[in-house]
Amino acid sequence: MEVRVVGAGQLIVEIVAVGTELLLGQIVNSNGAEIAKRLAAEGFDTHYQVVVGDNLPRLVAALRDAARRADAVVISGGIGPTQDDLTREAICELAGRSMVRDAEHAAWIESRVRAQGRLPAPNVLKMADLPDEADPLTNANGVALGIALEHDGTWMFAMPGVPSEMIPMFENEVLPRLRIATGEPAVLVSRVLKCWGPGESSVADLLDYLYDSANPSVAYLIQNMEVLVRITAKAKSAQEAETLIAPMEREIRSRLGAAVYAADGVTVEQLVVAALRAAGWTVSTLERATQGRIGARLDNADPSGDVFAGAVAPGAAPALPPPGDVIVEVGPIGVDSGGAGTRAVAISVTTPGGGLARTFELGGDDETVREFAMVAGLHTLRLAVEEGEGP
Repeated sequence: MEVRVVGAGQLIVEIVAVGTELLLGQIVNSNGAEIAKRLAAEGFDTHYQVVVGDNLPRLVAALRDAARRADAVVISGGIGPTQDDLTREAICELAGRSMVRDAEHAAWIESRVRAQGRLPAPNVLKMADLPDEADPLTNANGVALGIALEHDGTWMFAMPGVPSEMIPMFENEVLPRLRIATGEPAVLVSRVLKCWGPGESSVADLLDYLYDSANPSVAYLIQNMEVLVRITAKAKSAQEAETLIAPMEREIRSRLGAAVYAADGVTVEQLVVAALRAAGWTVSTLERATQGRIGARLDNADPSGDVFAGAVAPGAAPALPPPGDVIVEVGPIGVDSGGAGTRAVAISVTTPGGGLARTFELGGDDETVREFAMVAGLHTLRLAVEEGEGP
């Protein structure tokens, strides 16, 4: 169960990603996803994400619209040294501020450049510029200062577009300010239920009547072939939040039954290794489609080495038989003979007490099929060891 200290008040935060390269598809907007994920974990609401190119009038318009809709605007990109880095200018125009230079940071930039045997170009010192009365945000991994400015009741935060610079600045500089802006501290607690078997749409349909619950809230995430159900509650203490979560968790487990195989940080391979150890069995794998990935996951979950007996990932040549009490065999990736866009992978598990064999129709390229088959193989092994057919 994950516990975070957050603000008690509701705060709407809009995300603006700046860069023509994002509009052209040359770079994926991973910053938007990272910021959104962290905002959601903190309990902040995000209603809009905007991507805008390196054009001053359009950037000003995008920031103006965002400021009207949200309590805070988080901006990534456009604060570098080049002519098309226009985020500082856009904030100045929107807020009616002049640009000022942080003399101490400019001196640091100049000394850094001179230490490299070069003369500082004027555009490099641009990274020490800020809108008047803005707070500088420390850049732990770069040169450009971030920006924090309150304008007409809305906070504007500008950060670099480079993820290695943006993420630490967001975590260390922006999030603390957002928490303060929400007022009285509270606790946000999340419990994640991990499901295997039914797809995301089936899980959502079974739990449809719970979706409108606000506190605790319920959300869904597909991860490879597993569905994660996240229950989140906000309260004055972790104990109060857990009290809110408990009846919701019982209801969800009742509806989904054996599809819920674990919660929070527990992995399927940890469950498998524990069950094998309790039975006194070892396991080995013979993997074609998965190329030894199931064995690698089992090996990582078995640091003592008393359960995992080894993996064989044969190529075209015949392989020696694996030596464990329990044998997991994964066949090769099949061909799409039916035109459905899926390919079959046969998986069988043999145990001293019986076994389980299934064939999975998996979609995607070879790499995706291998990842899906790895997850399917681990769950087939889990069910065979538990002597259950499962959902």
